[in-house]
Amino acid sequence: MKLKYWTRISCIAVLFFLAAGRAAFGSGFALYDFSARGNALGGAMVGRADDPSALALNPAGITQIPGSAFMTSVGFLLPYGTIADKSTGTATDQKDRTFILPSMYYTKQMNDRLWFGIGVMSRFGLGTEFPHDWFGRYNSYRAMIESVSVNPNIAWKVNDSLSLSIGVEALWFEADLRKKIDSTRGAAPNPATDIDFRLKGDDIAFGWNMGLHYRMDESTRVGLHYRSRVKLALSGTASAISPRGSDSTGGHVDLTLPEMYMFGISKQITPKLNVEVGAIYTGWDSYDSLAVDFDKSLLGILPTRSFSPKNWGSVWRYQVGFEYKHSPEWTWRLGYTYDQEPMPLSTLDYQVPTGDRQLLSIGFGYAKNNWALDFAYTFLISDDRHFDARLQEGVFDSHSRDMGANIFLLSYSIKL
Repeated sequence: MKLKYWTRISCIAVLFFLAAGRAAFGSGFALYDFSARGNALGGAMVGRADDPSALALNPAGITQIPGSAFMTSVGFLLPYGTIADKSTGTATDQKDRTFILPSMYYTKQMNDRLWFGIGVMSRFGLGTEFPHDWFGRYNSYRAMIESVSVNPNIAWKVNDSLSLSIGVEALWFEADLRKKIDSTRGAAPNPATDIDFRLKGDDIAFGWNMGLHYRMDESTRVGLHYRSRVKLALSGTASAISPRGSDSTGGHVDLTLPEMYMFGISKQITPKLNVEVGAIYTGWDSYDSLAVDFDKSLLGILPTRSFSPKNWGSVWRYQVGFEYKHSPEWTWRLGYTYDQEPMPLSTLDYQVPTGDRQLLSIGFGYAKNNWALDFAYTFLISDDRHFDARLQEGVFDSHSRDMGANIFLLSYSIKL
């Protein structure tokens, strides 16, 4: 068999392995770690949109890819951070975890006007975990969200300048939320007598997306992309474990994931240097509350409904990326992102204890014949946040500090 044939088979095998894997994701609710090249450019790929990962940020751009192409990516996210109680001076670090973020993309040119593409990626995720006996345990000691989106698209090349796309998304979403409940009823809290409460549920729901890619001239490209809201009806199991026994029941949560508007303009400054600036508007106002209904009262003492106001606001994410083609094989990249946090002070909690974020990225690409390998490193810095005391919700007069993450991505792509 030819080496080229086995290279293709190996690539397909890796893609299916990653697509079948179950991944956990890092700090933050919305994810943008779709490829190494994209991360190295600070996410500024909506205007470029010229590799298979365009299926995540602007599928209309896949009309720039002749023939067929594969891309697979794997990321490693290592979050860290500390929350300190102001009254006692007690500081607690997040548990050390490494979260894995896989993705895959395939594009195919059907004819001179139509392209097909399908992406498998994670658009939402969350991972915060603290010791079971930390001071904020009555609000949260573990919050994990996993999601996988399967997103086929059709792109239409209207003419040499304009391309349009439309797609549908099947999104699987799972939440695993855990906290302690104080059973002393006013006495001094004692971890030994806490009730361990866990809620885990999932759902599959559907959304849609459409994109536009426009080449203004030989050096300037503009991209627009819209992703719809996705309405979930999560169902699963709620359990309560106490020193006196345990109980479980069904739990149900309605959750609406936000719509997104993505913008980007890419400019070829010189034959070797390309710059893109862009922004993403995320409608987090869809997350106004978290209401959980239980089939029965757990342990005969817990309520059959839990309600937490969220009142998140819609936010912007600004990004700029620089790509320098040093040689036919080697390309260097830099990126910067400023990402606003949607949580207001009035409902800020320990599940997502972050502030506005800045992301500094660097990476490179090596291309040979019909394949390419890309690498990116991102240093994420989060602003400190102050938490006003809401003792009935398990939130103390406290603050977060040194919140951030190290993110590594590796992508492999091949043109067939």
